[in-house]
Amino acid sequence: MEQIKNIDLKSLDKNLIYPIYLEQEINVQITDTLNCNLNSIINKEYLKTTTIHTLNNFNFDTITFISLGSKDKVTTQTIRDVAKKIKTDKPSVIYLEEIETSKLDINTITTTFIESYLIEAYQEQKIGHEPHKISPIDIIYSQNDLKEAINKGINLGNGINYARKISDLPSNLMTPYDLVKEAKKLAQQYNMECTILDKDDLEKMNAGGILSVNKGSDIPAYLICLKYTNGTGPYSAVIGKGITFDSGGYNIKKNSYGMKYDMCGGADVLGIMQILAANQVKANVYGIIPTTENLINGGAYKPQDVITTLAKKTVEIVSTDAEGRLILADAITYAQQLGATKLIDLATLTGACVAALGDLYTGVFSNDDDFYEKFAQCAKQSDEKAWRLPIAKEYFDKLKSNSADFKNSVGKPGAGASVAANFLAAFVNDDVKWIHLDIAGTADNDGTGATGAMIRSVVNFIAAN
Repeated sequence: MEQIKNIDLKSLDKNLIYPIYLEQEINVQITDTLNCNLNSIINKEYLKTTTIHTLNNFNFDTITFISLGSKDKVTTQTIRDVAKKIKTDKPSVIYLEEIETSKLDINTITTTFIESYLIEAYQEQKIGHEPHKISPIDIIYSQNDLKEAINKGINLGNGINYARKISDLPSNLMTPYDLVKEAKKLAQQYNMECTILDKDDLEKMNAGGILSVNKGSDIPAYLICLKYTNGTGPYSAVIGKGITFDSGGYNIKKNSYGMKYDMCGGADVLGIMQILAANQVKANVYGIIPTTENLINGGAYKPQDVITTLAKKTVEIVSTDAEGRLILADAITYAQQLGATKLIDLATLTGACVAALGDLYTGVFSNDDDFYEKFAQCAKQSDEKAWRLPIAKEYFDKLKSNSADFKNSVGKPGAGASVAANFLAAFVNDDVKWIHLDIAGTADNDGTGATGAMIRSVVNFIAAN
């Protein structure tokens, strides 16, 4: 993907994609060459598309007009919606000469178009078949140099699609060990430090949250830590739940279809770290992924077991299907041991969040109002829907236990997303700012197809803060 400047459209040999405003007149060279008043033919209603065949009057076959609607109403979401309309299996060119507005500069438009096009064009790979190749699109714009904006869009789109690709792989091909290999490969590609804590390391650390969940699996658990250094301030950490398959354990799920996506948070962390490195964002960030399967065997952890976490807090197990919070607790503790002062975790954590917000909004929890407000602003600017849900002492009180410091679940319905968030909050130090993103409803399309939800928001938040 590259920028094309000052081109005579007669010399263009790739099909033309032409976003157009309701009030905009079509390029005169096109109307004159085709000898047709296209302005009276094409549909300029918002998101309507009209494809014109050039009938050998140009060296390319078609011009596809996609309406942006009224110029004074255009937003980055408009650009994303229009980009989703681009359907092509051939190299194409997008015409952006007259698209800039007083609200949106050409760099923002370019980055948004490219990123959104790549995300929309992504297809899950069928095992045993060649991966789908996304046709490249070039940009026609003759004024500013758009190289940086183009690269930023490519890196965002590729990073989000990378996370989706990892998430979409079946759990027999994306085990905890495979996730470790992906992390090592990513670290080598972008010159990041990579620490892999294996089962022996976790046992020496007494990381009982991760180790307890792992007891039912024949594949050992790992704690992955990538270290990206390109700033002057203290380190932040992004933490992702990496349960590569969740049966529910002895509290077995009625239907475990879709549970290969229980590691979307972990995959998202790899996507975030890739984008930060590719765009050379000025920041210092740890990317931490606790990863294991949650399965059943004779040694698996059970309801009413009491475990000791890395933070030395004891937890009574009420539900073995509330395993994500156990591995995240150890990862949160580890991030703080490394010195991280700001934490963001992403996890397909609770069905309760899906019940509350469906598949449209990600649930957001935070222990700091200012930290949350800054994130909420970035999510809004990133065109991702996020809704704050409460943390309160009364929710945590529901986890009181006679056998341990607290339970891992209430064991019955009622504010489950908030109860889970309060459990995690118990492992966050008072001087550490923390955001928890419950992506259970937004991480995949109802068990088919990962979305990469909240990657863009987290990247933009880290870049801005």
